Amino acid sequence: MNLSTIKITGSLNKLMTGTLVAMSVLFLSSCSTKEAPTPEVAAVMFVNTSPTPATYNIYVNGGQANTGALPFGGAMPYSRIAPGEHSIKFTTASSTESLITKKVAMENNKSYSLFLIGKDDKLDYLVINDEIAKRPTDKAMIRFINLSPDAAALDLGVKDGAILIGDKAYKANSTFIEVEAKKQTLQIKDKATGEMKSELVDAEFKAGEVYTILSIGILAPTGLEQKAILKLINNK
Repeated sequence: MNLSTIKITGSLNKLMTGTLVAMSVLFLSSCSTKEAPTPEVAAVMFVNTSPTPATYNIYVNGGQANTGALPFGGAMPYSRIAPGEHSIKFTTASSTESLITKKVAMENNKSYSLFLIGKDDKLDYLVINDEIAKRPTDKAMIRFINLSPDAAALDLGVKDGAILIGDKAYKANSTFIEVEAKKQTLQIKDKATGEMKSELVDAEFKAGEVYTILSIGILAPTGLEQKAILKLINNK
């Protein structure tokens, strides 16, 4: 039974607002007779779900993006990034040599989560658009992503209650759905057998906030592989 929570700060809305205000002030102070341009910006959150004890540094277009190496399950807050294609590189904490480098395209006014998945020579990225049409004021919103490589299709549900999100194979993600704003114990179960694989005990969901629930790690680990657990991320 595992409970692990990461709180992420710096939502796209806040990032966009801060950027707009700062750039508008600078522009108006230098040229008050012209209309201020609208800056273009995207946002990205990095999460390490590679099921090993390794820790990683992240480089965006050659510059290091993190201040501390990301462990298994570690996540960075949303970072502002210009729209367009970017070179994203992961290295070990003790080296600048690339373990994986890929081009990732991001669009203006959108936010993304980039998950490091796999291990060894099979490291890869899973990039998901964190699109939310509208946040409710009286409920919370959650999504579920299955990132346990050896898992069959998984269901996410309330303990002794209803299935909230069902039938998610490896690398499959749900859309955001509304849930009651209260403490709940959630479980993931094998869809075919109903066997419980892991749970979040008394996870607190607050009204108006948005969360990502991840199944990460290996269900049947060997050697130094990380055991499967649930991770809760607050997408503020």
